[in-house]
Amino acid sequence: MCGIVGFVGKKSFDEKGGVNGAEVVVDGLKRLEYRGYDSWGVAIPGEKKILLHKAVGKIGGFELSSAPELKGTIAIGHTRWATHGGVTEINSHPHLSADKTIAVVHNGIIENYQEMRAKLEKKGVKFRSQTDTEVIPQAIQIELKKTPDFKKAVRNVLNELEGSYAVAIVVEGGKKLIGARKGSPLVFGIGKDGYYLGSDVPAFLKYANKAIFLDDLEMVEADEKGYEIINITTGKKVEKKITKIAWSIEDAEKGGYPHFMIKEMLEQPMVLDKTAATSNVELKKAAAMIKRAKQIWVVACGTALHAGMYGSYIFALNNDINLRPVSAGEFPYFAKFVGKNDLVICVSQSGETADVMEAVKSAHDSGAKVLALVNVMGSSLMRASDYSIVTKAGPEICVLSTKAYLSQVAMFMMLSYELNNKIAAGKKQLKAIKADAEKILVKDSLAKIKKVAKGLARADNIYAIGRGVNYPTSLEACLKIKEVSYIHAEGFAGGDLKHGPIALIAPGTPVLVFVANDGPKGAPFGGAAKEIVSNAMEVKARGAEVIGISYENNQVFDRYFAVGDHGIFTGIVAIIYSQVLSYYIALEKKLDPDKPRNLAKSVTVK
Repeated sequence: MCGIVGFVGKKSFDEKGGVNGAEVVVDGLKRLEYRGYDSWGVAIPGEKKILLHKAVGKIGGFELSSAPELKGTIAIGHTRWATHGGVTEINSHPHLSADKTIAVVHNGIIENYQEMRAKLEKKGVKFRSQTDTEVIPQAIQIELKKTPDFKKAVRNVLNELEGSYAVAIVVEGGKKLIGARKGSPLVFGIGKDGYYLGSDVPAFLKYANKAIFLDDLEMVEADEKGYEIINITTGKKVEKKITKIAWSIEDAEKGGYPHFMIKEMLEQPMVLDKTAATSNVELKKAAAMIKRAKQIWVVACGTALHAGMYGSYIFALNNDINLRPVSAGEFPYFAKFVGKNDLVICVSQSGETADVMEAVKSAHDSGAKVLALVNVMGSSLMRASDYSIVTKAGPEICVLSTKAYLSQVAMFMMLSYELNNKIAAGKKQLKAIKADAEKILVKDSLAKIKKVAKGLARADNIYAIGRGVNYPTSLEACLKIKEVSYIHAEGFAGGDLKHGPIALIAPGTPVLVFVANDGPKGAPFGGAAKEIVSNAMEVKARGAEVIGISYENNQVFDRYFAVGDHGIFTGIVAIIYSQVLSYYIALEKKLDPDKPRNLAKSVTVK
């Protein structure tokens, strides 16, 4: 969940035209701050010592001019989301060996670090931090006494590690940058000025648009002359495909907006346009996998799980297909029911989520096929799946997922239409949803949402209710609120209210009510709509402030946000209201919507 960056220049920094590695790494860390922002640090190997700069807090406000000593052709850096050890400067990365000649940055968890630490301490090694990472440079230093070849010594230590890691390693006086991965993401960038390492592509997108996505147990060694990739276990050279990155640097920057969250929400109509333009060939291949499957599971975490739940309702109502949504972390308890004729649909923004990757392994162990809906080209999930469709959100930097969620539910809708051989109608429907989304995101509408958010910011509890397709919509709405504002928020199925949750309603309690016209055509408040409005009346009778998000106004609503009538697909656009509400609640509470406390963008450790 941390972010790592590395750089080695093709020219010495002292030469004309050479690039300062510290500048590249600091810039990259700022772009990766969504992966962790407890602390950060940079290391540059000099001829006589490693230059080290570490600090607690966010790197966003740091300017390299305040540390002019940070100069060099090679540099590594890290922005931390704490796992082992408290948030202190000592525990921040990079970590050094006892003799301060080796520096390491690490994303992941070393599961056998306690055993390794105890073994090293018996050899007289003194540890400075409480982190699992520090065992890596300490072990390399000891290994170098037996194996003078630095690359071989690093490989020997990596083979001893249990758990997950993505690492960047440098040595005092050395001219090489080493990167390696097992279970945590690491991308190797190729640019005109040098070579790059990053947990995500945005770390170096400003400098390079060609990349190699390292697979598990692969190690890259790079210097000014070139690079080589080897298998960590065997030591044999590995030939890798170079991928050209389609994203632009502008996609990964704020573009004049105060926060990534508002920028990314405003991009959602464009995301829907791009989703509507998804290749028919891609959709047909995915639909064929779905048609062949005996059982279908949809596996994801957090926001992506809510998208998968929404997809399960769409497939049930539109295709008579049963998708069984399961949280990726809970999937191992059901894996024994997965067979060789089954399909597991994995949904992920990053494509690096540890629990999702474990689910892929479980599925393949059972002989099932895996279809991925993933937003990152070349991600671990994409490479591990039998087939993938890249969702069309583009880079999503805000820790909270907004446009990625919309792209996921929209892709489920496209697949649903493809399964019915009505893809043209699906694209037309998505264009109508896009037009509706644009209306929500205009200035006057945003001002109205902001006004409501001001009142919600004072609430201790916020609830949301929905039925059918709007049950997962209510879950996702409340997840956004709690993530960014720290207000207790819960979503419920309308039918569950009288089974306990209605006891939580007190006078003035805000309740979002999501309504879709999913009953018979032309029947006002037909089907689930009629029932959820009855539920709204029940909470209002107990003093709730009812906020309706519906295709039609109703007297039960104290406040009303309008959406178009898109039937079972209404929730695709209705969710935008709760996203924007969450954003303005955070601003009202003077919180950073891009970097909520305790959260990181990619959960790459279990």
